[in-house]
Amino acid sequence: MREYIFILGREPELSFLEIISYFKAQGVTYKVVEYKDEVAIFLLREFDSDILIKRLGGTVKIAEVFMDYKYKGEENRLNWGISVYKGQGKELRNYLTKEFKKENVKAMFRKAREKFFTPSEILAKHLLEFVVYGKYWAKTIAIFEPKWYKERDETRPKQMLLHQVSLRLARILINLSQARANLLDPYCGVGTILQEGLISNLDVVGVDIDEESVKASKKNLEWLKNKYNLKNKFKVIKGDAKGLTRYFKRNSIQGVATEPYLGPYHKKLPTREKVSGEVKNLERLYYGFLVQLRQILRKNGKVAIVFPRLKFHRGSKNLDVKEILKNSGFKVSNIDERVKLPIVSEGKFLDRLIYVLE
Repeated sequence: MREYIFILGREPELSFLEIISYFKAQGVTYKVVEYKDEVAIFLLREFDSDILIKRLGGTVKIAEVFMDYKYKGEENRLNWGISVYKGQGKELRNYLTKEFKKENVKAMFRKAREKFFTPSEILAKHLLEFVVYGKYWAKTIAIFEPKWYKERDETRPKQMLLHQVSLRLARILINLSQARANLLDPYCGVGTILQEGLISNLDVVGVDIDEESVKASKKNLEWLKNKYNLKNKFKVIKGDAKGLTRYFKRNSIQGVATEPYLGPYHKKLPTREKVSGEVKNLERLYYGFLVQLRQILRKNGKVAIVFPRLKFHRGSKNLDVKEILKNSGFKVSNIDERVKLPIVSEGKFLDRLIYVLE
């Protein structure tokens, strides 16, 4: 087994929990060597880093730790640079400069504008990147490429901005659900979570009460299947998430990933009174569908879900999540003791509180 450095995305706790969830779902043997801020170091058996970085929504880079480095590339000219996440890069720079000279490689050192290179800079400069994190030296072996999401997002046939979650969050929620066979999104909108599930080799089922969303979702999923020649199945049902037992058999769903209705759209911050009314309505909605979900979810199934925290002028209000879970038969899943749920993703009019339930 070898040590690998994972550089985490803008919500590091969420990214870390996603990696742990993915490893558990896939039966990957791992050990957490260190986890702090935006860096996690894992002890892992050899793996395909290109596949893994595409499967994860919240990881920016993966780098392999080394003691001695030998250049194994075929090019005798290259650009290289060092991203420093902790400590100094001078010692590694001197070491690598000597190694490139020994191999007769014309290696041009590029300095990062900040302390580290972004994936976009690495791609633009065709950069061979190395990472320094304290005592660790590592070579970057995989980076997140924005074009992967851009292609699936911007070229799909149907878009409905108020009915879709970001592809990044969709992928994270799927991994948090630890689904291995089938995945349900009971508020599927235009099918963003469903399409990322299909890409992950899952059979997916979506439910939405809005007929236009159902049509859009079906069209997007058909397009995706044809574009990537996917073999997994999908189904989209027009229906109410508060009536899931009408559409699904008991214990038939293995995993759930969803961003339900988060409340009405506002152009400016509403009053405290308005938010209080909206929270009561949302509490009824969340309780109604979770009670139904409990009956169709398998015994060890998990639910990756977003709850809203609604903002008003000079304040905010949460749903009574504790009471909703108690009355619907769910509890918060303890995936890893280093991360306490919920994880909060802050926004202008509402914050997203990300939970995993079981």
